[in-house]
Order: sequence, then C-alpha cells, then structure tokens
Amino acid sequence: MVREKNPLIMCVQETKLSVIDVNLCKSMWGGDLVDFSFQPSVGASGGIVTMWDTREVEVWSSMSFEHVLVISRCFVKTRRQFTVFNIYAPCDSVRQQVLWNDLSSRLQKNSEMNVCLCGDFNATQSVEERRSVRGVARQAWNAAYNTFIENNFLVDLPLRGRNFTWFRGDANSMSRIDRFLLSDGWCVTWPNCDQLALSRGVSDHCSLVLSVDVANWGPQPLRMLKCWELLPGYKSFVCNKWQSLHVDGWGGFVLKEKLKLIKLALKDWHQSHA
Repeated sequence: MVREKNPLIMCVQETKLSVIDVNLCKSMWGGDLVDFSFQPSVGASGGIVTMWDTREVEVWSSMSFEHVLVISRCFVKTRRQFTVFNIYAPCDSVRQQVLWNDLSSRLQKNSEMNVCLCGDFNATQSVEERRSVRGVARQAWNAAYNTFIENNFLVDLPLRGRNFTWFRGDANSMSRIDRFLLSDGWCVTWPNCDQLALSRGVSDHCSLVLSVDVANWGPQPLRMLKCWELLPGYKSFVCNKWQSLHVDGWGGFVLKEKLKLIKLALKDWHQSHA
C-alpha cells in the first residue's frame, strides 16, 4: 500500500510494539529515505508511530502525551508549516473526555497553525456511524465528541470509498471511528483535500488516505438563471424551500448540497410557473 500510494507522511495506531527501530520503519516504508517518531505500547496494548519522507518533509519537533504523538514540521518544497496529531483514543468515555480536554487546550495554543488530527478516535459523531446487531447507541459519547469537534472548529471531510472504517470479525458490527479532522487554517492552505477509505486487509480497520488534488479546483459552480427571479413568487419559494431542506455534515458540504437541491427544485418550479 505504501509503495502504491507513495505518501509523504504515514500515521499508524495500535502497533503493539514497545520498541520501533529504523530498520523496521525502512522495511514498512520500502526504502531508506524515511525518518520516524513513535510512542511505545503499554505491554501489548496501544503504540503509535509516525513516519515521513525525508526528501519532502522537514521535522522541527516531536512530542508525545497520553494517546497522542505530535509532529511539527514543514514541507521542504513550499516551506508551508503544519502540525499533525497522530491519535489512538481510549475506549471509555471518562478517559476520552480527558483526552478531548487536553487536545482542546493544545489546539487553542495552535489556533493559527495548519493542524491535522488523524487516527482512531474510538468515537462516532452520530448513530448512523455505528451499526451493531445489538442496536445500542452511545449518545453521551457522541455528544462529547461532537462538542470537541465543534468547539475547536474542526472540519470532518466527507468520507469516500465506504461508510465505515472498522469492522468486527463477524461482520455484524461496524463503525466509523477513524478519520481526519482538519483546522480552518489547513483547509484554507490546502482547500482541495479528499478523504478516502481503502479496502480492508488483514486489519479490522480500513486505511485512510488524505490527499490534495492540486488539479482539482473544487466542485463546478452552480449556475442559476437570473431571469427566474423575475417570476412572481420566486423569492418566497426559494426561502421556504431552503428552510425545508435538511442536510447533515460540515458547513461547506451542507451549503453545496442545499444549493444543488434548490437548483433542481427551481427547474420544476419554473416549468409550472413560466
């Protein structure tokens, strides 16, 4: 997968390794031009490692605190700076809340930076992101997780490829607990980011890829005929229709989808009022 995707940075969670050396990283990376930072596992539990291409990425500092490995760096060619939080969150809600609070305080200190949080958050944003034969929804966990995301103005890009990122062995339980969360600064600096879930291999998690398509100028503009607004009832129709539409997701996605739905509704409306 690394050879195929040729990443600049790779973040791995749950290594279950207390020691990671350069030979292991070179083997995983498929070459010598790699450097790394890691957080050891506790026994056979946990463990985080972040690797990067030394030709493309220059590391300034690395730090670690419970459940998180932080790397501050810049891209060699553009000199654009950024910080990556590689996260392997705990499962229980009390320890998660401690982690959300700790991350929030650190993010506030880096509010002007291009920040990316990635990894296994062991939490979902809604009941739709978790499917189980028991049908048990952990609403309190979702609320705390959502509050953390909203309070820090983090952007959760739409996930392409599949709806869930973790699957139990019996295939009866699945959830979306892995993701990239981006700061406003990151999205402004790299506006054409795309989050893709790959096919699951030997792991019970799907690998995620965050890419920037420099040739992608974003969605095609939505064009509406200005003459439509001259027809009686145009403004009231648009206002009422807009308020009746319900789309879930981050702000930019909601705006784009509602504009598309308005355009389709206006076509039908125009045919019956022209």
